[in-house]
Parts: sequence; C-alpha cells; structure tokens
Amino acid sequence: MTRPRVVLISMYVGHEGVPHAGGRYLLELQRLLDAETELTMLTVGNRLNHEASTKPGVPRRLLLLGHEAGLGVAGRALNRATVILDSRLRLGRDPGLPFLPFVLGLMRSREAREAIRGADVIDLQYSESIRLVRLLRRLNPDARITGTFHDVMSQSFSREPQDTSDARRYWQGVTQRSRQHEAAMVARLDDVLVFSRKDAELLGNPPHTVVRPPLSAGAEPPHRPASAPVVVVVSYLARDENNKAALWTLDHVWPRVLDGRPDARLRLVGGGASEELRARVASLPPGTGVELAGFVDDLDAEYDAAAVALVPVLQGAGVKFKTVEALCHGVPVVTTTVGAEGIDGDDLYAGMSDEPDALADALVAVLEEPAAAQERSDRVQGWAQRVYGLETFAATIRATWVR
Repeated sequence: MTRPRVVLISMYVGHEGVPHAGGRYLLELQRLLDAETELTMLTVGNRLNHEASTKPGVPRRLLLLGHEAGLGVAGRALNRATVILDSRLRLGRDPGLPFLPFVLGLMRSREAREAIRGADVIDLQYSESIRLVRLLRRLNPDARITGTFHDVMSQSFSREPQDTSDARRYWQGVTQRSRQHEAAMVARLDDVLVFSRKDAELLGNPPHTVVRPPLSAGAEPPHRPASAPVVVVVSYLARDENNKAALWTLDHVWPRVLDGRPDARLRLVGGGASEELRARVASLPPGTGVELAGFVDDLDAEYDAAAVALVPVLQGAGVKFKTVEALCHGVPVVTTTVGAEGIDGDDLYAGMSDEPDALADALVAVLEEPAAAQERSDRVQGWAQRVYGLETFAATIRATWVR
C-alpha cells in the first residue's frame, strides 16, 4: 500500500524534552507521521527551531524557512524588513498573523513548494499556520488540507485584561478580526481538528473532528495518597497566562491555604519563569513553603510526590493539557473553570472554582483527607488514560488522511 505524502506545517517543532504541552503533542504527531507517511515538515527558521532541529524526535525531513543565512545585501535587508513588519503587525493589530519570515522563506524555497505541490495531505498546526490555507490551495488544489486549532484564539483574546478603555477597544477589535479569520479558515479546510466539543461549537457549524491529545502512555501507575502536604502547579511558565496564574496563586490563594495548613508546600514546576515571578518567590518570608522548581526532567516524580495538583489559570483557551496530565497520573485536581474547560467527564475534580477562598478550601480539604480524594482520582485515572491515550489519538489522526 502506498504511504500518503504528508506536509506538516507548524511554526513550532516537537522534540524530546520540549518544555511545553503543545510541543509534546507535536512530538507524538511527528512520530506517527514519520512512521506511517512520507513526511516533510516545514517550520520557521528562527533560532529556537534551529536548536530544536538537532534534538531527538524531530522528523527525518525538516525544512526551516525564513531567516536564511548566506544571502546578499538585498536578501538580508528583505529578511530584516520582514521581521520588523511581522513584529509591528503582530503587536499593533493582529497577534494571530502567520509568521511573515516563514512566508518569505516558503516563496524562496523550491524544495518546500515542490513538497506542497506533491502532497496528498497538508496538515496545519495552530492558527498561525492555518491562516496560510488560501495560499496552499493555490499551490496544490487537489491536496486534502486539515487544520488543528490548538485553541480558539478569538476566545483567548476576549479573555485578555480589559481594565482601561484603550485595552478594551484593542482587545475587542482583535477578537472581532480573529473571529472573521477563523470563519474564513474553517470554510476552506477539508477537516477541522479541535481538542474538545466546546472548541468545535466556538468555531461554527461545519463538521469537526475532536482529537484527544495523546497525554497518556497508559503506563502511569496508580497514585498513592501523598505522605507530605505537597501542592504542585505544572505549567510552561513562559506563557503569559501561566505566569499570571502563578502570581495570582501566590497573592490570593496560597496565603489562605497556609491559614488552614501551615505545613503545606507549593511547588511551581515548569520552565520559563519570569523575572517578576522569580523575584516574588525570592521575597516570600521563611515558612511559606513555596518552591520554584523550574523545568524538571521527570514529571512522573512530581506527580507521584504531590498530594494534589492545582491548575489556577484564569485566561487562555482550549483544553489545558496540564489538567489532563494530572488526571492521567491519578492525582486529585483542583482547578478553575478555565482549567477544566473542554474536558468532558463526570465528577473529575476535587474542587473547581474561580474564587481564591474556594480554591484554597478545596486544596486544604484534600490535604486533610488525601485518601478520600484519592478514591475519586483512582476512578478518573482509568477514564483519562483511555480517552487521552496514544491508540485513540493515532486512530483519529489516521482517519483524517482518507475521508
């Protein structure tokens, strides 16, 4: 049987050890495509992706486009102008813009254009890549073009702080334009992939494929009630919404937890901590029990040692992988409504609220009675491992190649 020729376009590259959840999704997708298709992956040739291209887990055929070295004076000047224009448009009007250096690199690369013209399937990851669907249709009218919305950016933009009239006017305009772009993208795709039914409803009426992120290998052991009162927050702290969530936790949730359990410990796990967050943790008085662990190689050990996982995000959109990961590890989870969004299941959480007092009370309740909280988490773990397992994911993705 002839293997399908697939072009995967993403502005980011997954690899072993990638510090953020979206990168881990890409890693599993890349592995599946590399094993079962003739895969060419196209990405922007920035410094981060050049570094990623040397690491295990990247596709065998990876083309980095844009920011090319070795050009003449005119070529370098055009590169610089494209970077400046991209930055101005992204900051001033259109945060979901396709990366203009990538578009320029695509126009320069005969190899990349030939791969697109010869593809049976063009798989677009994230809205920035999906925005290129009209151009890709021109290059290959016959390809099946699929787009995976990792979140619905218009919803994310609508949740940005709008405390001033200028901020309100800016984010409302960005949200409206983003909705228009999303409607146009959905109309041009052959298959729209989302991570939840909620996102499918936000994007509109055409048929959508709900793909469950492959967050469980099925090998996570049952979680034992922890011997120490450890609360773990796992997130890629370089993301603005995760940074804000960590700061909000320190200011509004954690003092209330300490009122009920002075011996409680809070571990902030994940790379990319801001200077503001580092300074805030460093300024805390002794005895507050807060540890900024940063990036760790072994998340399993963090979940194993935790009594409860907290997902305190108040902004952003899409399924929060960190919530599902904790459920797959059998850890009791306390979360906000944003942290639980898009995860369809019954009685999954030890607590869910957007109010600091209620979150703190739920955390203390788990710390006081860890065995009782664990009964629910044991049941939920089997459900999460099945729904968010590799086999379910692979079967869903394969089906999108041939419809």
